[in-house]
Amino acid sequence: MRSLIWSLLVAFPITSWLVTPIRADVLFDETNLVGLPAIAPPVQSTFTASAAEALTVTLTDLNLPATFSSLQIAVTLNDSLVGSGNADATTHTAVVSVPAAAGIYGLRVIGAPDTVQGVGSFGVCVTRDADPTPRTCVASYSFSGNIQNPAAASTVVRGILSTTFTVPNSGSYIVTLTDDAFPVALSTTLPTKAVILNGSTPIGGAIQLGTPVTVPLTMGVTYSLKAVAVADSTVQAGLYGINIADSTGVSVFGRTIPVGGVASSTLVNVASTQNLTLSLADQNYPAALALLDAAVTTGGLAPLVSLNAAGTAAAKNFPASGNLEVWQFAASGVKPGVYSFNLSSGATSLLSKTQVTNPVSNSVGGSYAFALNIAAGSYQLTATDFQFPSPLNSLSAPTVAQNGIPLLLSPSGIFNAAAGLLVVSVDAQPKQSAGLVADGIFSITINTTATPAQTVFDQTQAVGAIFDTRVINVGTAGSYTVKLADLGFPTTPTSFLNLALVFSQGTQILGKIYGGNKFDTKVTPGQYVLTLVATPGASKYGLYSINIASSPPTVTLTANAATVTVGQAVQLTWSSQNATTCKGTPAGITGWSDNLPLSGTVGIVVTATETLTLTCTNDGGSTAQPLTITATPVIAIGKSGGGGAFDWAWMVMLLGLLTWRSTRSRSA
Repeated sequence: MRSLIWSLLVAFPITSWLVTPIRADVLFDETNLVGLPAIAPPVQSTFTASAAEALTVTLTDLNLPATFSSLQIAVTLNDSLVGSGNADATTHTAVVSVPAAAGIYGLRVIGAPDTVQGVGSFGVCVTRDADPTPRTCVASYSFSGNIQNPAAASTVVRGILSTTFTVPNSGSYIVTLTDDAFPVALSTTLPTKAVILNGSTPIGGAIQLGTPVTVPLTMGVTYSLKAVAVADSTVQAGLYGINIADSTGVSVFGRTIPVGGVASSTLVNVASTQNLTLSLADQNYPAALALLDAAVTTGGLAPLVSLNAAGTAAAKNFPASGNLEVWQFAASGVKPGVYSFNLSSGATSLLSKTQVTNPVSNSVGGSYAFALNIAAGSYQLTATDFQFPSPLNSLSAPTVAQNGIPLLLSPSGIFNAAAGLLVVSVDAQPKQSAGLVADGIFSITINTTATPAQTVFDQTQAVGAIFDTRVINVGTAGSYTVKLADLGFPTTPTSFLNLALVFSQGTQILGKIYGGNKFDTKVTPGQYVLTLVATPGASKYGLYSINIASSPPTVTLTANAATVTVGQAVQLTWSSQNATTCKGTPAGITGWSDNLPLSGTVGIVVTATETLTLTCTNDGGSTAQPLTITATPVIAIGKSGGGGAFDWAWMVMLLGLLTWRSTRSRSA
């Protein structure tokens, strides 16, 4: 389990700090550098340049503790790669000139540390070209870091504490080291120990589990505290605490440290003395859990209350002490399990969770479980193979249960449920060929059967590979363009063995991209899922960008005639989609203005050949459609027997004169 979690974190690190701030027209915008699990993870930092300024980025190998075998940097601006460089073997630096532009810059460093040391240190200095020499690093743009090779797999799992503390008064203090036996006792073969140091001098000797030690401590001195514990070799998980209290029992330091597979605690604040109740419930579906444990600690002391199986336990008259630490641990067998957890004070729930625990083997297919709280009613359950990037070898019909009891499903997946926790189970297997496991994704969707149907659950699940899934909430309907780009670092034109993206809602796939491309889609308010697979190739690293933003409007402009005589009218007809405003240019033509409706028809008089342009705009940009109307001169008619021209205006005047004379003759 730990190796799988580590692989996920390495391949797809938490990148919220790398995401471009979302504007009103942008649903999602991210640039990220990923690496294979077996190599040193990349180190990344970003900064925002509010104004265009030419910059120089210098990457330096600090040669601490040893020189890198290789060290590279990529510089991105928004969603584009704008520069890269390799530290050379002589100066141990790489210099990258950055274009003058405003936006969000990313500094992304990869390297191969010395094989003996396994770790290396680097610095990145960003200077402004406009500054006087010698230029100094812009503190808010520059940073330093370490690149470290992943630790080799080992059956020895340690939990290490290294911190400092001070005491409020000089005197004797009692130090207690406690094995919380959570979920099982720590290893006795490699005992747990702690030591307090003043500089490099130990104070009071080694501290053993279960044997309090009294040590003299001085106010104003900063002491170092170091502890190490080894987890049980079978479960490879544990928990221990350390507490330092004065002679009256008042605690001055307390810490509980997880080991191996025990995840970080959840903090719960308790403001007054009260009775606490801890409860665990195994849903026993699709199978009972192999291990199920929970504990509540504070101040590095032994658990106040704990459970090592489903049930209820209470801690009475618990004193107010600020934050409690709540710990949970569960392990499944060959099938997943689901459990519910609750910490309450009387009728008030302080912390409540429902957790799914899938087997480690699910990284290459198997059984999967999903849990949700549901209202009483009629629903339809659907499992869909997205066939992305490859079809699954098999996807079973899903089953549902409440309180461990399977519910009846119709052939189309319709079932009735009571209000409460619902567990969904399904088996999925990817295709395998020549020992290689293909990648696949499926979704579980639950909709109400009422009209119109409402989606109450929509989740995608990866099978056979490492995927990154993001939920995107859309508040306003609109047209959007989804873009995936391979930015070609560290190798061009591509560094990825497999780069693909799918954008979905429930069972509906709105679009797919393989390698790098884009597609347009329309969305309505609701929840959408973006699923990405990014597997680097021989270069072992890859840099990609994803952007989902409003699509520019589409525009059409036509005329009922392409050529007219000077002074004659022409009819223009236009339309647009997804636009918020439209305008016509050039100015000065009656009926063709800066404020046109989004679609319409207008007649204009053409006095000369003119190129008319309709420009429509929305949050995603502008689209312009030009149209040229050719104006031809008035046709001239020559006089009989002589040169010159007979003007049609003279003809009109002559006819008028004849009509006038005829009218006078009749009246006379």
